[in-house]
Amino acid sequence: MGIPFGRYELLRKIAAGGMGQVLLARKGAEGFEKLVVIKRILPHLVEDEEFFTMFVDEAKITMRLDHPNIARINEFGVENGVHFIEMEYVAGEDVRRLDKRARMANNPLPLGVILRVIADAAAGLDFAHKAKDSKGVPLNLVHRDVSPQNVLVGFDGAVKLIDFGVAKAAGRAQHTATGILKGKFPYMSPEQADGLDLDARSDVFALGIVLWELLTGKRLFKGENDLMTQRLVKACQVPPPSEVEPAVPQALDDVVLRSLAKDPNDRYADAAAFRMALEDFALAQKIPASNAHLVAFMQNLYADRIAREADPRSLEEDSGLTDLDAGGLQKNAQAATTIDRSKQGGQVPVQHSGQTGKHFTEAVQNPQKSRAGLWLGLGVAGVVAVVVAGVVLKGKKADDAPVVKPPEVTTPTVKPAEPPRVDPPPVVVEYATFSLSSEPTGVEVELGGDKKGLTPLELKVEKSKLPMLLKLSRDGYEAFQTTLTDTTEPVVSATLKKKATGGGKPGPKQGDIKTTR
Repeated sequence: MGIPFGRYELLRKIAAGGMGQVLLARKGAEGFEKLVVIKRILPHLVEDEEFFTMFVDEAKITMRLDHPNIARINEFGVENGVHFIEMEYVAGEDVRRLDKRARMANNPLPLGVILRVIADAAAGLDFAHKAKDSKGVPLNLVHRDVSPQNVLVGFDGAVKLIDFGVAKAAGRAQHTATGILKGKFPYMSPEQADGLDLDARSDVFALGIVLWELLTGKRLFKGENDLMTQRLVKACQVPPPSEVEPAVPQALDDVVLRSLAKDPNDRYADAAAFRMALEDFALAQKIPASNAHLVAFMQNLYADRIAREADPRSLEEDSGLTDLDAGGLQKNAQAATTIDRSKQGGQVPVQHSGQTGKHFTEAVQNPQKSRAGLWLGLGVAGVVAVVVAGVVLKGKKADDAPVVKPPEVTTPTVKPAEPPRVDPPPVVVEYATFSLSSEPTGVEVELGGDKKGLTPLELKVEKSKLPMLLKLSRDGYEAFQTTLTDTTEPVVSATLKKKATGGGKPGPKQGDIKTTR
């Protein structure tokens, strides 16, 4: 059973929060039905000018982006006072959940599948970055929220970028003030974390983070809180993925690290160049990374879910639609209009409101006008509420106790005493101390690019300056590096490996490290 919402039949809740709902819906008559996604914002948020404009911006921006690797937005409208976006439905999973499921099934994503997903996502990004308006003027679009949750992988192998809600584009209605950060901290570029102006290379960096994490199974920039994460992003100390996960080919390190260069000028010039580097690597290494390989992996990993969802009845199981009144539909109205297809021969009754049909053109071009109907409805409801309240008060019983005015009490004026002067506390600088030792001894120590001496050595570092990159080096040995944070153990011991000689296979790039108390 579903719930009518204008021309749609709401089937299942996909996600919900304090700002709105994402719902699976069905549209069209029997035999011509299509599954879509309805993204709705809660009515009270229409009052929030910034949030509402951001919501409209997402519709305006994404409707201009017609590309196989970007989830389409089909329509923007208002129904029952609820503003919504109709989006393309992708039967599949986001990259974060996909990676988690694969690892839990002891079947981690193959290298070729990872390369295919990231290369296709880069193709979608490149199209968005180079998109133009109807007059041929570049939009200069930057997604700003590229993350595993915003890359979908379909069971049919389709890779789709979603959620351009915080995207930055020239000429958009909602501009972000300098210094205000939008996006997810662990997937920001250093310039984004600094609140600087962004271009397409910031999205390349974010996609590079997704690639690094899929390859290693680790989080690249994840601190104990947002502040620590932001510091890690700004420090931008990225170990080669092959040093974290030996199964990663060393030949791929350069491709990944270039996408994650701290200076945007050292990164790929655009997402197309990043994509080409991934495609060339897969071709040169003869890695199976075609769309057919991605489809085969998805259908094997999600075989049970694909079989279950092939049954139309599964769409209406565990729908989670019991609280849809929070989005503008009253519970009693839902109960009265809930659809039972078994009793209606598959026909879907459609409710129309006075605002039905006010879709993208009117709402997007004139968001103030699109809200007029909502405010008019709220105004009428307010008048009704006042009238009802007046009737209740007018019918108050005559024998109710009268209100007695309390006697006035005169209080003498007392001049408040001046508070004692309190000197501000002295500024306390917190330090972290690290005792460094190495095998062999006499290894040169660099901290944050500055030479500090030779091991054994004791370092005293201001905690506010952490994290910092620690590097140990000596002629004839592989350099060792790690990141010191305020959670690193105070005793750090490293064993450097001798550089390989002759034609043998080179040893690991990094020595063993031990930290103890």
